[in-house]
This record gives sequence, structure tokens and C-alpha cells, in this order.
Amino acid sequence: MICICTATSRVPRRISIIWRARQTDTGRYRMQPLICRQNPIGLTLALLGLLTLPVVATAQTAGTQEIVLEGLNYGNEAEAQGAWHPSERTAPVRLVREDGTVALEVALPFASQPAWPRSVHDRRVSLDLSRPGEFLVEVLVEPVEAVGYISLYFRSGEGWYAASGSVTRPGRQVLRFRKSDFRTEERPQGWHQIDGIRISFWRGQNLDGRARIYRLVAVRHAIAILGPAAAIYGRDPEYRTARETLQRFARLLDDLGLEYDEWDDASPNPQIWAEQKVIIVPYHPRLTPDATKALAEAIRQGTRVFLNYQAPAELLGLLGIGKTRWVGQQFPGQFAEVRFDRQILPDLPEVMRQSSWNVTEAEPAAADAQVIGWWYTASGEATRKPAMILSPRGAFFSHILLDGDTENQRLMLAAVLSALLPELKTEITRGLLTRAVQVGHLTSLDELRAWLKTYLPDSAHPAWQSFAEAEQSLLAVREAQSQGKAPAISLRELQQLRGKLIQAYLLAQPSPHVEGRAYWNHSGLGAYPGDWERTARELSEAGFNMVLPNMLWAGLAHYASDILPRSEAFQEYGDQIEQCVAACHRHGLEVHVWKVNFNLSNAPQLFMDQMRAAGRTQMTRRGEPSNWLCPSHPENQRLEVETMLEVVRKYPVDGIHFDYIRYPGPDNCFCPGCRQRFEAEMGVKVAQWPDDCVSGPLRSQYLEWRRRNITRVVEAVSREARQIRPGIKISAAVFAEYPACRDSVGQDWVSWVHAGYLDFVCPMDYTNNHEQFVRWVKNQWQATQGKIPMYPGIGAYRLDGPDQVVAQIALARLAGVPGFTIFNLDEQSPKTIFPAVKMGATRTPATPPHRTQR
Repeated sequence: MICICTATSRVPRRISIIWRARQTDTGRYRMQPLICRQNPIGLTLALLGLLTLPVVATAQTAGTQEIVLEGLNYGNEAEAQGAWHPSERTAPVRLVREDGTVALEVALPFASQPAWPRSVHDRRVSLDLSRPGEFLVEVLVEPVEAVGYISLYFRSGEGWYAASGSVTRPGRQVLRFRKSDFRTEERPQGWHQIDGIRISFWRGQNLDGRARIYRLVAVRHAIAILGPAAAIYGRDPEYRTARETLQRFARLLDDLGLEYDEWDDASPNPQIWAEQKVIIVPYHPRLTPDATKALAEAIRQGTRVFLNYQAPAELLGLLGIGKTRWVGQQFPGQFAEVRFDRQILPDLPEVMRQSSWNVTEAEPAAADAQVIGWWYTASGEATRKPAMILSPRGAFFSHILLDGDTENQRLMLAAVLSALLPELKTEITRGLLTRAVQVGHLTSLDELRAWLKTYLPDSAHPAWQSFAEAEQSLLAVREAQSQGKAPAISLRELQQLRGKLIQAYLLAQPSPHVEGRAYWNHSGLGAYPGDWERTARELSEAGFNMVLPNMLWAGLAHYASDILPRSEAFQEYGDQIEQCVAACHRHGLEVHVWKVNFNLSNAPQLFMDQMRAAGRTQMTRRGEPSNWLCPSHPENQRLEVETMLEVVRKYPVDGIHFDYIRYPGPDNCFCPGCRQRFEAEMGVKVAQWPDDCVSGPLRSQYLEWRRRNITRVVEAVSREARQIRPGIKISAAVFAEYPACRDSVGQDWVSWVHAGYLDFVCPMDYTNNHEQFVRWVKNQWQATQGKIPMYPGIGAYRLDGPDQVVAQIALARLAGVPGFTIFNLDEQSPKTIFPAVKMGATRTPATPPHRTQR
């Protein structure tokens, strides 16, 4: 196989290099130069040692290389079928040629085979994918509604990397899978040892369809984000936090229009790492010695490194930073915000809100290292503790970036990266200019103007003044660009310009009088622990009419429970349900107490041990223990029911709310008790346990039996709670993908709606893709036929700013649903989300529609 590699690099400008994929003694492929000749295109030796099967690489922009993993170079259909192996009753791929293009076609008989969940095609490979940072899959799905989502998997030894995306419109579409999007299944060996690729199309609506795959490529960029390897740290309690922090940085880079790679430290390569221009380490609690060595060598060779919170002394020393020490907060709000020194970097924001609970105190140790940000308390007092240090070689932030102040986090990152690598500023400016007009769910000035005309026809409204000022500035910038001049606008001015457009968008939102406006509160303590009165007052002032506080789990309670262990929060702050209900009812808010069902992840160890010893916890199909109660166990079912009824009996709550009312996934539960109860209830004998129930002749019956176990709890709580307190409302947080969740987690929530078990439902539609959000909402609303109110869940933590939260409120309204639920109410919500929604979307009070339903 021969391919041409084109990119920017140190190779003489008028030289082209043609590469050949040569197979080694081990069966792997290596790229080797074949000939050179004159060519006007700039080139780079971009792929040395990168991939280990035949690939084609072509550059897209400076510092970016695209590597083709599936180029459809098959002589005939038999070759394609020999490469891609079907399983789980999937038909072989077809090789189709149409209008000069080639594609793999996958049949999707979702209507003909109602119990079939997905297609599966696997290809055996031997790849080192440690360098690329994202993967692109070009597909077509007809009809679009037939597919819920598409999953891309990379197998590595005994585990997988898996990510999912959705096709949201007809025609060919390119799905982007960042490495930060991939989750791990089992324990993969690392991205440097990939031995399989899998593509699956998952059931959407019950429609027969087809899918076509046109290409699969990997892409490498100049910026890299480094996180902990799942194979090494997957069971570390800090691993999840590290992954979430990495994803936060990834979203900020997306906003800035900067492409990036994502690495882990499973197999650090000093040569590869030193080739990067910038490496960001969002949070790594325990860098390996090899990773530390590779990063140190990269810094010595000129790579800029941005470290956060915890870092080896060797790396900090190379950046010009001296000794560090961990400092915990002495009182809540001690590390509430960072105030920046804009005399050093004018593009920095004035302030970035954080609400950190501890920091790593550090001081500059080199003459060229300086403090550019300081910690301040919630009351505005200086702590005299450095928050951020910058040198020509890198930067150090003394905590991790937290959810909340996305706008100022974005500007901080733009300013720091521009200082570390000045050539990035042009690209960042271009990215921020593009983003400036992407406000809420709208993508251009014309769309925003039309929105204002529809909802604010009065041209004297202040929103029109904000719009006009921003439009004038943007026109001046575009005029300069058209004349080939650099935009005479700073990064900070770009943020201010976008702020004016956001203000116009927020002011133009309608505010209906009948609507469910809810907030989930995961801590169960409100926005201000110990002060439900303040939380309730501010929620009410912001126009909300409901709160769903998480007051109990499968093995823990924040109230005076006589059944479950009482939490540390109860011991410190008192009965949270009692305080919450009293405060919220004073301010006209409904309280729907949220329970996390079956999940024992935060239960006291003694309670966990007792459940496991009694045979009441779950087991995977491989016999591994799981920290969840088994839903088929009669005593567990009754425990779930009785704990929820205890709340109804003890407190004047407005409703009770299910969450985690499901199995963890398709691998659970296969404990010995499940086998006995399944055989007894279904009147069958399982010859091969658990294989017959996983993929054998009893699979459909087993899936139906799992659904019954979950539904049985919902029905019992609904029936008995209404007997105890007529008029109480029953609701649930449920999976977005229906009907796929019926099989994947045993959650048949649409059947609960039609059976009358629920009074309203809150699908967890957490996505930053607005097209996907709308598609989910419309599918859910259609499935429930509007029988009860639906308040779609908006994942604020996945959205880039308050205007994006308001965007999904607007989209939910346009889809015809009568409310929304935001996740999650925390200490940042009153500072970010509350001001945004009450400018327009919730400025007038509203009555939730379920209140008047019988």
C-alpha cells in the first residue's frame, strides 16, 4: 500500500515524500519513505511509528494530521465482509457504490425484529492510537429516527474504550468522537494497544432502516490534554474527578475553536510528548515516574505545560515554581474566587468564581515566574494565597477547574494559552469571533434579530440596544478582516461583545404562566448547606416553583429515618427534609423528595457488608460483586418501597421522586438469587447460566423479567403513597434513550406513564448538542402521548454557560412540553443560572401543570 503524507513541518518546502506501508516480522505495519520529488506543498513526517496498519494521512491545518483507519479499499464485497465481522444476529455488511462513492451498508431491521437492540460489526486490528486526539466517522442513516445513537468502540486487551454520538439530521454527517468522550468498559490496556474496532447502531424508534459508513479517521493536533490511564487508575477514587476535570478543559478548548488531542499516561513516550506545542494536565493525582520524566523532557525541549492542583516538584521546578503545600479551607467560602492581575495579562478576566474547598499553595521561585491570580473569599477579602502562576514555560493553577463560571474560565484559558504560545492568539480570536454570535440556541446575528422581532417587537426595549451595540462592533471587526487587517479587538472585548448579545437573548425569552420549573439538588443540602431558607427564597425569586432534593439513597438518609442509616449531613445540619419542606412551602415552592434507588455507593460500610452477607447485592455476569441492591430480591423491593413511604408518612412533601430506578447496565444482575427467582417465576430451567440469559434462548424472557422487577417497585410506591396521602405526586428521573433503556437497564418508564403510576416525568436529556436534545424531547413526548406533564432534564454541567441552559428551556417550549428540570442546584447556581433565567424565561410566576391534574 502506498500513501502520500502532506502537512506543515521542517521538511524543505519543495519536497514531497511518498510513503509505503511495509509489514514487519511481527505482522504489524510501519510507514517507510519510498521516493522524494519536487512538489509545491509543505510536508511533515507526521506518522513515524504512529499506526500499525495501513493508513493514509493528510494534513488539514497547521499542526493537524488526519489518519485514515477505514478507507474502504476493498476489491469486492467478500473482502469487506471478511474484514468486518457481524455478531448478535447482525447481517453482514454490504459494499455499495453510488455516485462515485463507496460505503459499507448495515441493515437495521428494528421494526422486523422488535427485540433486537443494536447492530454489531467488529474488525480486528493492531494499532497504536496513543497520539490521535479524536476520531471522525462519516455516516448516513435512513430514516434518521430508526437509530437512537451510534457507538464507536476500540478494544484493548480485556477492555474497551467506548463513545456514543447521534445522527440528528438526514443525509451524510460526520460524527466527532473526542478521546475525552470515551468511557472505559472493563480494564483496557491502553490506547497504545488497540486490537479491535467495533461500530454499533442502536435502536431508536421501531422502524426498519439502513446505515452507511463512508470513512473512519483519527486526527492528531498540536495541543494535548493529559489524563490518568483507566488501566492504572480506573479504581482510584479520584479517577472520576480527574476525568470530569479533563472533560471540562476539553469543552473550553472546543469553545475557543482549538483542536486538541487527549492522552493518558499508560505508555508515556518522551519523543511524542516533546513534539507537542502545549500539554495541559487538568488534574492527575498521581503521575507515574515515567510520565513525569516524559513531561520533564518535553518542558526542556520547549513544550509549554499547564499544570493544575497537584504536580511533581520536578515539573513545578522546571516551570519556575518553588515548594508547595496543601491548604484546606478554614471556613466555607475561603477560596470563592480568583482575581486576576490584568496589568500582566490584559486579556485575563477580572474575576473567576470557583468555590474551591482546598488549594495547593505555591510561590514563584524563578525571576521569570509571576503570580497572575490571587484567591479571595466569598465576602471579597484577600487571602494572600496565589491562585495562578505563569512563566514562559508554563502555568500552574492551585486547584482544579470546577463547574460554574464558564465564560470567565474560557477567557482565562484563552489569555494563558495566548501568552504561552502567541501564535495561538489568531486562532483563538477567530474561534471567539465565531462563537460570539452563537448565542443560546441561535447561530447567527440574523437568527437573533428574528428572535427579538418575534418576542420583543418594541424596538425601544433595552435588549435591542444591547444587540445594536454588539452588531456595530462585529461589523467593524468583519470589515477589518475583509481588508486583510488584524481585528482591532482584544479577547476580553470579544467576551464583552458576546455578553451584550447574550443579554439581548435572555431578555427576549417569553415567560408562560403555566409551567413546571424544577431544580434537582444532588447534595440534599440546597445551595447553602445549613440554610434552606436562603436557598428557597432565592429559588422562588428566580421564578422556580419546584425543587427535587436528594434526601435518601439505598443505604443512607439525610433525615430522621427509622429504616436507613443517617448521614453525616444529618448529624451536622439536622433533618434536611424537615428544614427543606418548611422553607420551601413558606416561599411557594413544591418539594418532591428524590431517592436514589438500589445504589449503595455511599452507604456506610457496615450496612454494605450486611447486605452482601445476606445475599442482597448484585453480581455481574462474570460473578463480580456490585455495590447495588439486587432488584429481584423481595426484601430489597420492600426496602425501597418502605423507605419512600416513610418519607410520605413523616413529612408534608408534595411528591416523591424516583432515580436510579433501574439496573446499572446490561451486565447486571446475575447473582445466584436471580437465577433461582427467574426460574421459579418464569417456569423455566437455565441450562447454561448466565449465557442462556445474556445472549441465548432465554434472553428475551430474562430482559422482560428484569423490567418487571423494577416496575413492581414503582407500582407499589405509587399505589401505597396515594393511599397514605391522596393528591401526592409521583415522578421519576429516567433515561433519555427510549426504548433502548428497556433492555439496557430494565427501565420501561413509558409503560409506567401509560399505567398511571407517575404524575410527571423528567427524562435526563443531558447533552450539549441542541439537535440531540430536541430529538430526545420530541421522541419522549410522542412516546408518552402527552398523558402526563413532562419536564425534560437539562444538564447544566454539560453546557457552556447560562445562555445554553436557557437555550434548552426555549427548545423544550418549542417542542411543546410544559416545563423543565435543571441539574444541579449547587453553590454556583444562584450566581450563574438564577440571574440568567429570571431576566426573561422565568420572570413571571408560573403554576406547574401537574398541580391541577387529577
